[in-house]
Amino acid sequence: MSMRRFFNLINFLFFFASMFAAQMLAADSRDRFEYVAGRGLEIHTNPQGARVFIDGIERGITPFFTGDLPAETYNVVLRKETYADREFEAVVLSNSRLVVTMEIEIALGFVDVYVYREEGSPDSLPFNPQVNARGADKTISSITLSSGNTVSARLPIGKQTIHARAFGWEDASVIVSVSGQNPTTAEIYMKPAVFKIEKAAQSRKRFNPLNSSNLGVTEYRFEVSAPGTGTIKILDSNDNIVYTRNFKNFNTWVQEITWNGTDSEGNLLPQGNYVVLIEASPLPQINQGEEIKTLRLKTEINYSLNIFPLSLESGISGLSFAPMPHTLPAGSFQVSADINFSRKTMLPDADTYNEYSNTCFPFKLNFRITPIERLEAAAVLNINPYIEQEIGWGLSGSAKYNFMDGNSFPLAFSAGASFSWANNTRNESSGEYPLSPGKGAGLYAPLSLELDELSIVFCPAAYWTLPENIIPRLLLSAGIMYQFNWLNTGLSARYEINFEEKKETRILTGVEINLFPPPSNIIYFIQGGVWFKETSLGYYAGLGIGLIY
Repeated sequence: MSMRRFFNLINFLFFFASMFAAQMLAADSRDRFEYVAGRGLEIHTNPQGARVFIDGIERGITPFFTGDLPAETYNVVLRKETYADREFEAVVLSNSRLVVTMEIEIALGFVDVYVYREEGSPDSLPFNPQVNARGADKTISSITLSSGNTVSARLPIGKQTIHARAFGWEDASVIVSVSGQNPTTAEIYMKPAVFKIEKAAQSRKRFNPLNSSNLGVTEYRFEVSAPGTGTIKILDSNDNIVYTRNFKNFNTWVQEITWNGTDSEGNLLPQGNYVVLIEASPLPQINQGEEIKTLRLKTEINYSLNIFPLSLESGISGLSFAPMPHTLPAGSFQVSADINFSRKTMLPDADTYNEYSNTCFPFKLNFRITPIERLEAAAVLNINPYIEQEIGWGLSGSAKYNFMDGNSFPLAFSAGASFSWANNTRNESSGEYPLSPGKGAGLYAPLSLELDELSIVFCPAAYWTLPENIIPRLLLSAGIMYQFNWLNTGLSARYEINFEEKKETRILTGVEINLFPPPSNIIYFIQGGVWFKETSLGYYAGLGIGLIY
């Protein structure tokens, strides 16, 4: 073997031995040492901003690079305020660059935490404090106490607020300065809390007990400060107590109770306004002489309120192809997501195939809400993944106002406006939802005949696809929906007439089932249908899931 080959082999072995040694220097499995083409030393830290000391001389901050280091071994220290120092040896070679990626961790110190009852506190009051620490950077650290309510905790160095909270006791805290050298002591004394109840709220101020599952109840919530007991009383308009129920003994701050609109015997109460009294008092063995505390709320039972899910195919709530006049009660909302399979085929007598790709898997996010009584807003985001072309997406929405709700007279009527926008790609229709009338804006006026659980709806609409069409399209929709207790199903159809282009005339038909079984507010959707054009035929099917409240 020649001397040149011998020295090349020695250099080769030294290179890989150096790489192995550098990897072994990493104290953390997340650290990385590697050699790449180039020369010098490159250092990255997580987080950035660490000061770099090479052989005791500060050279910069991370991310750091220097190309003027001779080939040898260097001592490197990384230093960042409130973080622990990291130290390692960097083997710099003449024919490669050493790239170091290193994690730096927050510097910690020990705090001995002691939580005590204040002298004279009743022994019968349970004492189970929860403790956490909050640093100057707002970082919160949970601290788990031992059975003796003490612990030696490791916390970030610097100012820390140690906070203790226990049911039946007043919150208490102490500020300590945590050092990386000597342990710090934090002593917290807690005293019994004065009994009080506050922050009363209810999930529904108006509700219909005949609505399904959680849609037909209201939930009362309030907070107490200490152990006690209480009663809920519901009074009618004549101040007669129609419902009463005792709470279990309070053992935590937040209390909840649900009312379904019945009296104490389980009979449905008549429509009207009711006063809700929540009375609570402390346990006598813990708080002597405390008065009974009372919270007062008002709740309305209204059997005309009907909460049920509707489809949002074109950004308008109703059946798939027939907007309906119904709106949610004020404060209610529906959110859902669905995915469909949609396919279009050309009819045998079609002259040319010049339309967009015929296979699509549209995905939609749907939302409807009633901010004030009778006024409902809806919005839909659709994403259209086509097999044969680029993905398109679009937005649509609507607002409608209900003039007749169908309760006093069996007719329901609304009027509204809608819009649709699409981010079309090179294909002029890729962002438009396949079942919508296209990009544009419209006015519509749904009218329905309400026959108990049956709704028969008709809706004319004018739809402008500006700037392509100045004359609006005429959309004629009709449908029928039947409502069960936790299910509604319907058939619908829409006839689209384009006065400027005869071949754009389209008929769409669909069937749907919306399930919202008790006891949850979850909705499940199943839908499918077909549509016809002068030169093409399409069909679709889909599934969805959502939440209604």
